[in-house]
Amino acid sequence: MRRRKEPWKIKASVSLNEDFFCPTLNKAEKAWKPSVKRSDRTDEDKSEFLKTQELYKRVWRVLNQLTPQMFQPLMKQVMKLTINTEERLKGVIDLIYEKAISEPDSSEACANMCRCLMGLKVPTTEKPGETLNFRKLLLNRCQKEFEKEKDDDTFEKQKELDAATGEEEKQRLKEDLEDAKEKARRRSLGNIKFIGELFKLRMLTEAIMHDCIVTLLKRHDEEESLECVCCLLSSTWKHLDHEKAKPRMDQYINTMEKIIKERKTSSRICFMLQDVLDLRRLNRGNRL
Repeated sequence: MRRRKEPWKIKASVSLNEDFFCPTLNKAEKAWKPSVKRSDRTDEDKSEFLKTQELYKRVWRVLNQLTPQMFQPLMKQVMKLTINTEERLKGVIDLIYEKAISEPDSSEACANMCRCLMGLKVPTTEKPGETLNFRKLLLNRCQKEFEKEKDDDTFEKQKELDAATGEEEKQRLKEDLEDAKEKARRRSLGNIKFIGELFKLRMLTEAIMHDCIVTLLKRHDEEESLECVCCLLSSTWKHLDHEKAKPRMDQYINTMEKIIKERKTSSRICFMLQDVLDLRRLNRGNRL
């Protein structure tokens, strides 16, 4: 997808539900310095490295047990963990993010987990006087995936297929390419679903959502983009479709109706677009 010049803007503040309130995380007395090479680590550095790896293991165990019923007790465990360095914060974000997009059914629970952690700040590695916060790093992670023009694995598989000469090799590489494309499609859908869940928790602004929708609709020649916009709108219609945003929403409706009418995509995607339009009419009808 086309890369944006400006980063997404984070909403300044949100109102948290009391049920999801989380206390400040514990801070370690001495921060681990990731800039030290493994071979040059002191005993203290090695100890901090092992603690960091143990932190990741504990977070991953929590993620694998995360359900609505277990959310509160598991979050209490997470809040006792020491996440006090840039390395650890980025590592924890990567674990939560990959869980959310690789297993869409866990997307809502992961988003709620992020809401509890969104106020977490750590000193930067290069400038200890400055801080990085969980919310901004998470947003950057979602934005990077959304704006990725082409999956690296898919690109490499296509290059191998183009260079192949034997028929058997071409067939094998063609199958590998299809698998890579399907994997990339699932990642895109997982990412857009997670973005929608974060928005519903007011961790992302409405402006960001409209930006995503416009970008996806502009790429109507790509089925993956249209499938993503259907996924996003299906989960966020009632949050976006208010009187102030009506002109924008009507534009989206007109664009989708035109795509369906002119058969600019496959029947499968046309049916998905129609389902989204029907959902919008149903939601508006229920408000009357």
